[in-house]
Amino acid sequence: MVFSLAEIVLLLNTYKYLILFPIVVVEGPITAIIAGFLVSLGILNPFLVYIIVVAGDVVGDSILYIFGRWGGESFIRRIGPYLGVTPERIDKVKEYFNSYGRRAVTMSKLFHGVGIAGLVTAGSLKVPYRKYIFICFSVTLAQAFVFLMVGVLFGGAYMQMSKYLDYFATATIAIGAGIILILAVRRYVKR
Repeated sequence: MVFSLAEIVLLLNTYKYLILFPIVVVEGPITAIIAGFLVSLGILNPFLVYIIVVAGDVVGDSILYIFGRWGGESFIRRIGPYLGVTPERIDKVKEYFNSYGRRAVTMSKLFHGVGIAGLVTAGSLKVPYRKYIFICFSVTLAQAFVFLMVGVLFGGAYMQMSKYLDYFATATIAIGAGIILILAVRRYVKR
């Protein structure tokens, strides 16, 4: 995580909407939950927060697509490891993208553990941007609403949420790797 939870809360409480967008671009899910908590306290407007969270997430997805599209292999080698994007992970995700393009983008958005690698891979495979962003936007609309509602309903426990989101990310990495492994084995057996 780039920011600590306490820093995000302090920044959002102090600068409100001015700082919300750039933080969401960098750290979307936990920021949406914290913003939902601040909505429940009456500090932030829920409609503005929702619009900003969706816009920030779409911008973040676009940046990852651009890294993959124009950065390609050199990006993956130089900067990828800092983002959890390794050549091995990219190769696994590429196999899945070649077989299931639309589903792969959706899975990358839903499973945070493989998300960055998947979104960068979509760009490197030159998935049409309009198709890519439409899928990302559709998933983000629902995802942002869910995260904001979690923040509104359970915001007082946002420190606990961070721990569970870490567990969720770990579980999604394991599930994603399992799905990729199953698909690779199935593909190998068919040959």
